[in-house]
Amino acid sequence: MRAMMAPLKRWQKILFTLFLLLAALVAYGIWYFETRNAREPSRLAFQEYCASCHGTDLKGSDKAPSLIGRELSLLANHQALMAAISGQGDMAAAHDWREKLSPEMIKAVALYIGERQQAYFPTAASYSFRQRARGSMTSQHHDFAVDQLTALPSRPYGLTALPDGRLIVAEKTRGLSLIERDGQHGAPLTGTPRVWDTIFSVQGAWLNLGIMLDIALHPDYQENGWVYISHTDRCWLDCGSIVPVTMVRVLRGRIKDNEWVDQEVIWSVHRDHYTPVPDGVAAGRLAFDKDNHLYISIGGKNTYDKLHQLDTPFGKIHRVRDDGSVPRDNPYFIEANKRAEASTRHTVWSIGHRTGQGLAGHPISGAIWNSEMGPRGGDEMNLIKGGGNYGWPLYTNGLNYNGEYISIGDDLGLDFTIEETVLPIVDFTPAPALSNLTFYQGEAFPDWNGDALIGSLKAGTLYRVRVENNAPSEVERLLVNFGRIRDVAIGPQGHIYVALEHNENGSIWRLSPR
Repeated sequence: MRAMMAPLKRWQKILFTLFLLLAALVAYGIWYFETRNAREPSRLAFQEYCASCHGTDLKGSDKAPSLIGRELSLLANHQALMAAISGQGDMAAAHDWREKLSPEMIKAVALYIGERQQAYFPTAASYSFRQRARGSMTSQHHDFAVDQLTALPSRPYGLTALPDGRLIVAEKTRGLSLIERDGQHGAPLTGTPRVWDTIFSVQGAWLNLGIMLDIALHPDYQENGWVYISHTDRCWLDCGSIVPVTMVRVLRGRIKDNEWVDQEVIWSVHRDHYTPVPDGVAAGRLAFDKDNHLYISIGGKNTYDKLHQLDTPFGKIHRVRDDGSVPRDNPYFIEANKRAEASTRHTVWSIGHRTGQGLAGHPISGAIWNSEMGPRGGDEMNLIKGGGNYGWPLYTNGLNYNGEYISIGDDLGLDFTIEETVLPIVDFTPAPALSNLTFYQGEAFPDWNGDALIGSLKAGTLYRVRVENNAPSEVERLLVNFGRIRDVAIGPQGHIYVALEHNENGSIWRLSPR
């Protein structure tokens, strides 16, 4: 009996030790996320060097003017802010802080001020935006009204409109469902891939492994009925892992009587590429061009050294035909017998992406565009080119969250010049945490036709961007501090729908003409 009890006690000690380690990790995670805003380096630097004159709330004092307000709108320009902190330019500060602050910290303080000027909220606070219907709003070309179409029981990721006016919404942990024209929200479709509950969440940080992502209709949907979806396929012991691992997978199917049928796998990867990295960086956005090629964005769901390895799927945009076959004119295409079994290089279209949260085809030109999150600063709107290198992590307009230079590319030994990269058409610094984008085409707001509509999470803002001659000619904020806009869709009548995510649920709102 004693011989049998000894191993049992050892296992009890091991399990108890593991429990203590897990509890310590959870406690550290809670502390980290609950105190990260108070510990943020640029905030601390501002408080130490700037607040005594400009005020802790940036509203000024008898020593220095407010940094928030129309009279200082020039300072919304990030470069002008950096120059001012360095004692240069028309708005120069009373002191040249270059003796006290590193170039990186000067940039970080400029980011902090810019974020406050534009009323960006900390990530956790952005989940608490309070939306309200608005009877009339004025913009540069059109007046519009905003009303809530429906509430959602969980957080959305993808949204698309059907030709009959209904919407399909993809909720991360609930799956696919239909929303009627009057806002009635149906039960989840049956037969779709399994989704899994959130493992852990704290202060706006969510740990998910196995969720629904994006939705796209085939360009000839009215003839063939194909609906394309992306999700993070999950496996565990069945693929030899001691923890759950996931990776983006793309399927197509049809919807009949609230059931997902005729499913086909369009794009997937070898299970060697499945990782336990949380799905928040998976991306998984979908877009079609005019030749019915499907583009798929994959985020950095692995270590950074994989991002510029062509045989891995991470940090890239991939391109396949609508049936999943691979075009031979893909820039890195090689035959199956000449590549490793797990290689994905044959589907790679572009590289050097961080977290491509948005992807869309232009309705007129067919060109593919993406919206991409930078780190602290450096969100981008990019025109996607075959074989293009978009620079991350060697080149970025952002900083590390600790206020330091991002040295990842140098540490990895990446060696290419900035002239060899494709620069963003629109740089968003400070970073509003861009989400998905679409291009407007409709009768409700004709003067917006061809303009990009881009959602954002941290800023809670819906942007309208007009690009002419590969440069932004108009950038307008249609909705400001409205909510975490995860996706944008255009209905058949030209109304604009935005999907908002809240703490545990979501909602769909509609913009209609006045």
